[in-house]
Formats: sequence, structure tokens, C-alpha cells
Amino acid sequence: MGIFRRSSNNSFLVGAILLLLLLVFAGPNNLPRFVSAVFPSVYEGIPCAWLRTADDRANHQSLLGRSAENPLTVRVVASTISRDPAGIFTVQIILTNESLGTVAIVYDPNEVIVGDNNTSGLGLIFTPQTSLTAGLGRQDSTTIPEDNIRLLGPRQRCVHTVEFPNGNVLIDPSLTGGSAQVRAYYRNNVRGQVVPTPGIVATPIYNDQGLWTGLVTSDTVAIPIAPQ
Repeated sequence: MGIFRRSSNNSFLVGAILLLLLLVFAGPNNLPRFVSAVFPSVYEGIPCAWLRTADDRANHQSLLGRSAENPLTVRVVASTISRDPAGIFTVQIILTNESLGTVAIVYDPNEVIVGDNNTSGLGLIFTPQTSLTAGLGRQDSTTIPEDNIRLLGPRQRCVHTVEFPNGNVLIDPSLTGGSAQVRAYYRNNVRGQVVPTPGIVATPIYNDQGLWTGLVTSDTVAIPIAPQ
């Protein structure tokens, strides 16, 4: 009985070592493809809503993140529009920090919009223009609430998924005609003004909230539609 247990333990150990070697040698090329095929939403990145929120941006910032010139890229993935009236059409916006520093972004999951009103945040643009809508109205302010500032770590990416009921999609000929396209963007217009914390006399380390300003857009992708 003892010999059988030792044999089983040895077999388990050998199997674990072989699996580890497989991950080391095959993983860099094949493992990401497997994960992306089986768990696409996990592979794309964590939900942007799971990112850490800011904490006292007057004193806590990444110097590398502040100095990054073009740290962000954005990508968009559209699902196939099904013919099921009860189905859901989804568009994923994947935001990636390409820099080695932690970059603060403006993000409110309720303010990811369709269209572009030149305000800060994530958005989608459909071509041709559709009747789809998403998100609440948004506007810029000189100081961004820290609940609306998320921290994207070095080389980290996050994903925001926008869902549209097919009841709103299938009635729009701009989407069902077979030539519809979509692209995503991220814009931020303000560095953010620091508001001193009440009761603290010490001079803040930073005189702004350190947000990168600029506009990044994704490539435009075609929206596939299921055949009749």
C-alpha cells in the first residue's frame, strides 16, 4: 500500500513538472490563443470598473505615469448581431496602458457614451450614424472627483462592455444593412485641479491631479451580422 502511494505521488510530481515545462515553452505562443478562445472577456483584461480609484491625488501619483507622453491605446471588439429579438449586441472597449508607470484615467461606467460631445471619457462612434444610445450625459470640470479617476497599472489593460438589446438593434437599418462599423475612443481634456483636503495644512506635493490629456482612437471594425 505504501509503495502504491509513493508511486502515485511520484506520478503526480512528474505530471506537474511536465505541465510546468509545457507552460514555459508553449505558453508564450499557444496559451494566450487558447485563453482568448475559451475566455475572451477574461483575456481582454479586467473590467475597468474593477480598477482602483484614486486616493489623495495631491500627494499620491506615479512620476513615471505623469511623465508618459502617449501611454494609452484603445481597441474595440464587436459581437455578431444575431437575428434573435431577445438577443444582445455587445461592443467591448479595451483600454491599455503601454507605459511603465501607473496612469490615471477618467472613467465612470455610467458615462460611456455613443457619439462624441468632446467631453472626457470613453465612447463609441458608429458609421453610419445609428439610433443606439448609451450612458448618461457628461460634462467636464476643473477638478475630477476621485471616484471617477481609475488607476491603470503598467502594461495593464481593462475592458468596458456596452450592451444593446436586439430590440433596439434589429429595427435600425444602419446596423442591419451589413456595412455598419464602429470605433472607440478615450479623451481627457484636463489635468485636474487639486483641491486641498480640509484640515491639512501641509502643501500638496502635486499642483494637479496628474491625468494625461489627449485623444486616442481605435481602428474602425466592421460589425458582423448573422445570415437570415
